[in-house]
Amino acid sequence: MYIPAKINANLNRILQKSLLFSFLYFSTFSYAYSQNSSDSLLQQRNKIQDSLIRSGFWEAKVVIDQNNGLQIEKGRPYFWKPIQVYNGQIPIAVQNVEKLSGKIANQYVLNKKLRNYVRMNYHRKGFPLAKANLSISSLEENQVEAIVRINPQNFIVYDSLEIDGDSRAVNVPYLSNLLSLRYNEPFDIKAYNAIGNQIDQIQYLRLASSPTLSFANNKAKIQVNLQKVKSNQFDAIIGLIPEGNRTNLTGQVDARLRNLFKRGVGLDVFWQKYSANSQILNTSFRQSHAFKSPLGLNFGFELLQEDSTFLQTDLQLGVQYFIWSNFSIGMAYQRLSNNILRGFSEEEISNLNPLRSSNTNAVLINFYWRNELTYPQLSNYSFATLNFGFGNKKITNFSALPTAWQNVPEVSNSFSTGTKLHFQRVLGKRILLEAVPQYAIIKNPALSQNDLLRLGGLQNLRGFDRNFFYSPYYGLLNLNYRYFLDQRSSFFLLTDLAKLPKNIDWVYAFGAGIDVKSQNGWFRIIYALGNQLGNKPEFSQGKVHFGYIAVF
Repeated sequence: MYIPAKINANLNRILQKSLLFSFLYFSTFSYAYSQNSSDSLLQQRNKIQDSLIRSGFWEAKVVIDQNNGLQIEKGRPYFWKPIQVYNGQIPIAVQNVEKLSGKIANQYVLNKKLRNYVRMNYHRKGFPLAKANLSISSLEENQVEAIVRINPQNFIVYDSLEIDGDSRAVNVPYLSNLLSLRYNEPFDIKAYNAIGNQIDQIQYLRLASSPTLSFANNKAKIQVNLQKVKSNQFDAIIGLIPEGNRTNLTGQVDARLRNLFKRGVGLDVFWQKYSANSQILNTSFRQSHAFKSPLGLNFGFELLQEDSTFLQTDLQLGVQYFIWSNFSIGMAYQRLSNNILRGFSEEEISNLNPLRSSNTNAVLINFYWRNELTYPQLSNYSFATLNFGFGNKKITNFSALPTAWQNVPEVSNSFSTGTKLHFQRVLGKRILLEAVPQYAIIKNPALSQNDLLRLGGLQNLRGFDRNFFYSPYYGLLNLNYRYFLDQRSSFFLLTDLAKLPKNIDWVYAFGAGIDVKSQNGWFRIIYALGNQLGNKPEFSQGKVHFGYIAVF
């Protein structure tokens, strides 16, 4: 076989990856080339011959002919005999290696399987310096007999995690547990390599430089250089609305705390009173890797009072487990209670959707991929959530209901599901496109008006009052088209489109806003107009949100 001297630099790499062997299967091939130097030609010859031998063609020969060409003869392929693997002097069974028996004696394939085995069974279990050594004991009748000896070397455990930079930004034992770097446990190279990705998912911390690793006395010492990130937010507005001879207090408070007690405890509190007898309270408490365990804890409580009609409370208690660094699954118990606050006249019964008091006990299953960004950032990003709920509902005032509202079972099963995705992509240097599709549905044969999903407000369907729509399902798409004035501040246009039941059908909203991020806060103003498809927009009905969110 004849190959030019100006051989492509990638040829050796291609040969090593066994991509060219199908072409070399035929007896011989010839390529012409001109020689630059005898040393480089000799080097290329040795590399090609070595690659062929390591790929299972032990009789391969590469010869430089009188025209400075390479003559390649592969010869017949050789096959593995059963490969013996030893841990020191003790024989062990490695299933993936045993499967190679009778196949072409390709050392690249064998070494790859050995690396995977050593990484999973040694590097991740306290032996980061373990190596697998391959030796060929005999070559007979195109059969290769090989022995593999794995040398575990020293057993390494975690000694300490040290924090440089903002050393008081987080509790060290909590961070060690969060990063799976637990004192005196076997060293895991995968956990060490994942430190950067893990900290990227923490909203209140940032790595200033790459982690460093050192070994002494069979113990591993890790140092991380951390910077504290301002992630706590507070926004509040209080108003007074005259109503006859009375003056009613209204307002809104939105507080989000992300690292309470320096142990990653998150607390969200949202309260809004939008009329004299209508208010919302939504609180959530959560901590990942609580009590030196891999489990996170979640607690949520929501209260909704709708005029003098009904009062709803929603209590949730759950746990969360991280399967990977940015993917987790959660399970929670939910107690949902609806209480009717007054009686209804015959006219209201004939005109209103049914309202019933009830208790629902449910199990919720949630999947999370990444965390939602706390404020707009000029970067490519995505996250997703998916949830399912299975429960049993009992109407508590069934016997007292009007006859027209008793046409449903007193006890029934309930099912709910929902998903939310968020994609954002940078276009050019300053333009960011955000797309947030959402879907939710609740199924129950005894659905009442106060059981339905609620849609509307700044958090989902902009341009409408909060909880403006009640529906058993909805599909929603939020689109933002942002132009960043700098890395923190942006002007944006918005479009929202929602699909609701046939009596409402399609609704939409459009508008504009501006976010200005300063060192100590975040100024936002948004104007949005919501309407139903087919109707003429009335700009006087637009909604304006104005506020300053303190960041600390």
